Order: sequence, then structure tokens, then C-alpha cells
Amino acid sequence: MTGRLVLLRHGESVANAAQEFTGRIDVDLTTRGVAQARDAARLLDAAGLVPDVVLTSPMVRALRTAQVVQTEVGGQVPLRERWRLVERDYGFLTGLAKAAARERLGPERFVSLRRTRHGLPGPLDDDAAARLDLYEALGSGLAPAGRGESLQDVVDRVAPCWAEARGLVADGAVVLVVAHGNSLRALCLLVDGLSDEEVLHLNLPQAQPLVYALEDGVPRPRGGRYLDPGTAHAVAAQIASEGGT
Repeated sequence: MTGRLVLLRHGESVANAAQEFTGRIDVDLTTRGVAQARDAARLLDAAGLVPDVVLTSPMVRALRTAQVVQTEVGGQVPLRERWRLVERDYGFLTGLAKAAARERLGPERFVSLRRTRHGLPGPLDDDAAARLDLYEALGSGLAPAGRGESLQDVVDRVAPCWAEARGLVADGAVVLVVAHGNSLRALCLLVDGLSDEEVLHLNLPQAQPLVYALEDGVPRPRGGRYLDPGTAHAVAAQIASEGGT
């Protein structure tokens, strides 16, 4: 079988359900999120896309999604944790409700910090950081949580994961990448060569497998194809209405 690249955003997390900026807060899935991960595994199985390898963010919500998929498809798929796939560091936005952040910043600055390629939130204050369970990948080269990252910062750190996945797909493997809304937006920017305008409007639905083939080394179709396009596009539209991924 020809190799495939499949991107999968983790299932609903506790913070997603509360419509809060999660970033580097290391929260678990909700019950609904676990069910979504199971449904994603069934879609993969039905499409004949049981992965040969899974590259996953080590953050709890992504890793648990990957483990649920692994179990549902038979438990033999190797999981490779990659710190480069962790979620974007939202800096001072971390832990804020999206509606409150939009009101505080105003629509234009909210979009600039949240959705553009180079928008950079300022750092989280020390008191807030001490109260939050922030993920730290010690010894990885990942900057300490709370400093803030632009989407371009995330693009730069996920690039080696795209190179790894592309090589495996070229060798015929079905590669599943399980990560987060913004680490996957960054990956899509690399995979599809997205413009700044395109990435600004990209919203990735939770637990909806997005599939690419490689044709002469070029990912096809551009933008990928969802295994359940009706549900995926409806959920993406809902996410956009809430302020975006």
C-alpha cells in the first residue's frame, strides 16, 4: 500500500470544554474526548489506514489520544513521543477564557496574537505560572513554559517532525501524527506551503483524521482530505466561531 500521512488533533480536553486557552497546561481528555479518539480509530480502520507508526506529542491530551487509537486498532502500533509536537506556548493568554481574552484585547489584537504567523503573546507572570500545571520538556531544547511563542516559532520546531514523517511515508508507511491545534497548524503550513492568509483561517477539528498521500514527494491533495468531511468541516466552523484553534 502507498504510504500516507494522517494528522489527528487530540480529542476534547478539559480546557477545550471550558473554552480556555490551554497551551502548555497539561490537561487530560474529557470522557467525550476519549470517545472521539475511539471514533477516529474506527475511521482509520474502516479506511484501511491503520498506522504503522504514531508520532505523538507527549502532552497528556495528545498522548492519551494516541494510546486510545493504538488500543482500538490492535495495540501493536509503535508510539514515538516527540517533544517538538507540543502545543504552542500562549504566554499570558494561558488559562484565560477565550471570550474574556477577546474582550480584554479587542478584536484586532486578539486575532493578531492568536491567529497570525508572527503574533507573539507576552510572557505569563510568575504567580500565574506557579498556579498552573505547565508541561516542561526538560533537556529537550524547548524553552520554559510561559514565555510565549509565535506560530512561526512552532513552525521552526516542528519542521524536523515533518522531515521524519515525510521520509517514513516515502518508504510506504502509514504515519499518524497526533498533536494539538497549533502544532498541527504549523505542520500544515509546512506540508501544504500555506500562505499567511491561509494559515490565519485554518481551524483543525478535534479527533478528525486528515489524510495526505505523497505524489513525487508532494503531499496530495493540497489541504488533505478528511475521512468524515461533513463532521470535520462542521466542527471546524464551530471552532472558528469561538475564536479559532
